[in-house]
Amino acid sequence: MYRIGETARRVGVSPSALRLWERQGLIRPSRSGGRYRLYSDEDVAHLRDVRRMRQVERVNAPGIRRMLGEHRGSPHDDRHVDGRLLRRLRTRRGLALREAAQRSGLSISFISALERGLTGASVATLQRLTAAYGTTLHELFADERPASIGRVVRADARDVIELAGGAVRIEQLARDARQLEPQLFVLSAGATSDGSYAHEGEEFLYLLTGAVTVWVGDAETYQLDHEGDALSFPSTLPHRWRNDAAGESRLLWINTPPTF
Repeated sequence: MYRIGETARRVGVSPSALRLWERQGLIRPSRSGGRYRLYSDEDVAHLRDVRRMRQVERVNAPGIRRMLGEHRGSPHDDRHVDGRLLRRLRTRRGLALREAAQRSGLSISFISALERGLTGASVATLQRLTAAYGTTLHELFADERPASIGRVVRADARDVIELAGGAVRIEQLARDARQLEPQLFVLSAGATSDGSYAHEGEEFLYLLTGAVTVWVGDAETYQLDHEGDALSFPSTLPHRWRNDAAGESRLLWINTPPTF
């Protein structure tokens, strides 16, 4: 049995991370007579899985509990992208789960859980997965909708994807566009991309409401905190973002060509 400091060293995280994961219900260490936390070898292996899912695959705590079988709630208590679409994209490319995991850098168990609707995914993680399939998030919009019904997209008839339990809402503003991809991002308080991602093309952001910080490359940080603030940058630079507003932020987000 190991005390918390030794366990943290073996897992590769800080003791405070282990305390947080305990509060989130991701681990239940034993207690010594002096009430010190004690962890077994099995606990260490379990915590390494938790670390991978948190740091690499960007799964939230409820998702980890579901994947590790420690949560008995409905697998659909969070709203997220339909896993059947992801399975369809993977099988169309003739990829087994192992091949998909190797291409994306994600684990087989995570991809399988995502396809079965047992967990959600962040924007960054989902972009890595679709890029491994040689496609984009845009195809997730297009996969279930009928053939084009005209150039006008009505406000109440947009194709929508919700991620991170609904904290990130992406509404498609055009159908069948070939050279650009306009989207409305609606971000709940505290919503983030939960990691960096990159792809071909350029992108343009226009802040409608709220406040958002965007990190581009290794040294660029931009704060959009006035309505009408705009930002453009090459999509090939790794980028990530965070909603800094106390409430909702809304952005017009355009990629060209449609590679997101």
